[in-house]
Amino acid sequence: MKKTWITTACLLFATVAIGQVPELSPTPQSCVLGKDKYQKPSIFLFKGLNETDTVNQRFAENLLPKQKEQGKYWKLIVGEAGDRSVRSVRKRVPQQSEGYYLRVRDHEIIVAGRDERGTFYGLQTLKQLLQQPSIPELEITDYPDVPFRGIVEGYYGKPMDFETHLRMFGYYGANKMNIYLYGPKDDPYHSSPHWRQPYPEKEAQEIREMARVARNNGLDFVWAIHPGKDIRWNQADRDSVILKFESMYQLGVRAFAVFFDDISGEGAKADKQVELLNYINEHFIHQKPDVKPLIMCPTEYNREWTDPKNQYLETLGSKLNPDIAIMWTGNSVICNIQQEDMDWINERIKRKAFIWWNYPVNDYVMDHLLLGPVYGNSLYIADKMSGFVSNPMEHAEASKVAVFGIADYCWNMEAFDGEKSWNLVLKELMPTDADAFKLFAEHNADPGTNVHHFERDESVRIKPVLDEFLQQILQNAATFKEDEVRTEFENIVYAADLLMANEDNPYLTAEIDPWFHQFKTLGEMGIEVMNLYKAWQEQYQEAFLKSYRHLRALQHAWYKYDMTMNQEVQQPGIKTGSKVLKPFIDKLFTHLTDEYNHRFQAELPTTLNYSAYKLESNVGQLKNLPVFLRNKTKITVSPLNEVLKWQDGGQLTLALGGTVPATELRLDLGDKQLDWIKVEIQQADGNWTEVQLANLWESVYRVKLEGKEVTAFRLTNRAGQSKECRLKTLYLQQAAAKTADKK
Repeated sequence: MKKTWITTACLLFATVAIGQVPELSPTPQSCVLGKDKYQKPSIFLFKGLNETDTVNQRFAENLLPKQKEQGKYWKLIVGEAGDRSVRSVRKRVPQQSEGYYLRVRDHEIIVAGRDERGTFYGLQTLKQLLQQPSIPELEITDYPDVPFRGIVEGYYGKPMDFETHLRMFGYYGANKMNIYLYGPKDDPYHSSPHWRQPYPEKEAQEIREMARVARNNGLDFVWAIHPGKDIRWNQADRDSVILKFESMYQLGVRAFAVFFDDISGEGAKADKQVELLNYINEHFIHQKPDVKPLIMCPTEYNREWTDPKNQYLETLGSKLNPDIAIMWTGNSVICNIQQEDMDWINERIKRKAFIWWNYPVNDYVMDHLLLGPVYGNSLYIADKMSGFVSNPMEHAEASKVAVFGIADYCWNMEAFDGEKSWNLVLKELMPTDADAFKLFAEHNADPGTNVHHFERDESVRIKPVLDEFLQQILQNAATFKEDEVRTEFENIVYAADLLMANEDNPYLTAEIDPWFHQFKTLGEMGIEVMNLYKAWQEQYQEAFLKSYRHLRALQHAWYKYDMTMNQEVQQPGIKTGSKVLKPFIDKLFTHLTDEYNHRFQAELPTTLNYSAYKLESNVGQLKNLPVFLRNKTKITVSPLNEVLKWQDGGQLTLALGGTVPATELRLDLGDKQLDWIKVEIQQADGNWTEVQLANLWESVYRVKLEGKEVTAFRLTNRAGQSKECRLKTLYLQQAAAKTADKK
């Protein structure tokens, strides 16, 4: 088992306390501290810069001012193994690609890389050391565990804009990531309908600049094409892919990928994909010495979706050129990766899988933020993978919370400490209000109910306190945690105010400011429900009613904000504290109001947050889809990003919780022929009636309801066979702006 010599090496020098170990991220493979400690350098005399590349020259020169005519200086020696400038330490430079050796001693710093990128990473570590109050005598020997580490922009939603890309490339490089895959699902020139066409001039020049800036930050800029929705398996389309790649090559792109994910039909055939990929590999990739190996994302990119009968993965493994990397998300679309998972896939594809980790992406729960620690993946799989990339949220700055931890994990896997890494990045992103940001992140970590059954820990610190307090109340027992619970909610209000005013990171604040506002409302609701409890304890009826009315008003404000902010996404609204805090408030409110009604023979509504809608389905991919009200009139089932496999006889039923006057039902399954779908509505008498779908355009259908009072609707596959489709749109349009939600 690999060992990391940070704390253990400190034992060699009794005069150095463990607390003096510098906080470096990613965690180095080996860091041996000496006994001396120095004032941070202010002037450098450079040696060896003429032997390294211009990127490293520029980086080193910008660490500190150059040597001036007078003044004390430190010598900074920079180079790659084999350069004369670092000849004295060449045996200490690790053999691994992208490794480096860094030594601080006697007012001299040496940074020696195994290659240019290794030198770049050594300078990144030095930059972190120079941000400390003082600099210790030390030797660092370091290298990455995973060959390719980085980001895949492969989410559904708004792509990062040009300026954000450039800004984020600097962050990825600073965290020693080395690859970025450009494949946003909503870029029409990456996918259908325009993948065959070159980019317009403006977008082309932006990609040129992105490739340049990525390269200057130690990143391979990988441009991905997604042709499978409408590809024709002929020479014309083979040439179309190569022509598109050539146009990207002329823009400075030197790494390429082909994505066949989230498609069905003709484009999903393994043998045809193999023919195309091998053709591209032989006629384009291998013809250009400066182009990196090809990467592909398969159609069956997770174990849950594999069909053993068609031998899709086995076909890739046996017929695809062995130098083409194959991406893989794990046992399902969104999951953690374990050792047996890697063994299973590697055996089938006959190479090490390239992991596409769908975290912290939130394109299936866009009303949530995923800001918790990185955890759950095995620490012993570095030698089983060829790469590991994270799919981020469309909130680029907020995604840094996870990106920081993922970079740390990929660099030195066995030494990875997710909690430590998480605390470091929160301080880095909002140093002025780090404690407030941590409190916010604690309560914004879980994606909520979702089709992928993916969960994250949330509100971990306070959950046992809330559980105990609520249990004591429900059992009419003495309570001992009231002050602790109240303080938590008071701290939330305080933290939200600080975060809304924070100026450390304007980009981050702009991205997630709506969640800060909702977080404050959540804190206010928590304080008021504790006031409600206190009034109940003291049997103070007037105070109870005052708190009750205030809570209802706060819930209305919560609901209004949820209905008006972040609306132009697939899962609209703003959710915060949804796993622990909000359910606690709702349960306590319901219990106390029930008790009040019983004691005073009152009839106060006992639900603070109640959705009338209830979706049921025997189709696995549909049963956990969220239902929400869009624009106060559209009762909407959340779209599904992936291909939907709807078995024969499979049903989806949405009960509306009462009668709703409806004008139409709108449905888009990405299929121009929907005679295989049976649509029924239920009215107040409980009977089901089939209604007719009418085509509006392309794959969009509707049922005209003309004000009928509907209590539920049901969709059934009556094709006599399983069908593959895309759930793009499903909603019931209400006749008026009244809602079936009871608030």
